[in-house]
Amino acid sequence: MTVTVATFLLLTIIVVVFASVTDDTIVELGTILHFDAALLAKLAIQWFNILLLTFVLIRILYNPVRQFMINRAERIQGDIESAKKNNQEAQELKAKYENILANVDKETEEYKARRHREAVEEHDRIIFEAQEQAQHLKLKAEEEIKIQRENAADDIRKQIIEISTLMAARFVEQSMDRKTHDKFIDDALKDWSGQI
Repeated sequence: MTVTVATFLLLTIIVVVFASVTDDTIVELGTILHFDAALLAKLAIQWFNILLLTFVLIRILYNPVRQFMINRAERIQGDIESAKKNNQEAQELKAKYENILANVDKETEEYKARRHREAVEEHDRIIFEAQEQAQHLKLKAEEEIKIQRENAADDIRKQIIEISTLMAARFVEQSMDRKTHDKFIDDALKDWSGQI
């Protein structure tokens, strides 16, 4: 900034010097400037105009431009900080959602495993109940068969007793000979086998 002001002042002096030299000024040989009262008054007026113009330009242009640049720098800094904050929040959200997705996969696998275990347990329970029911039915059938065998054996005994009684009664009724006796036994056995 100081270099710019110094350059500006140097150019102003050169312009003032050349502006002060006019056609009606008599220049003596060997001299460039005449420091008289008119020149000094012109220089003072020129310096006053330059300072006034510089003050006005600084007031009108420099301060607003400087304020604009400050505001712009603050806005850019705010945007950078906001971008960093947004980036950090995005990274946190990304990590959170990746964690959730990983947990979803894990929970899905756990759910599948749990459902599989439950299905296997249900399958085993159904098989166990079916085996118990089959065993129960088998025992019941065996018990019924045993009862029917016992009933059949009782019936056979009763029939044998009846046949024996009939045979004894016939035998007693007839005093029979051996031939007749064999015939009655054969007849009784045929009757008995026909009833079974």
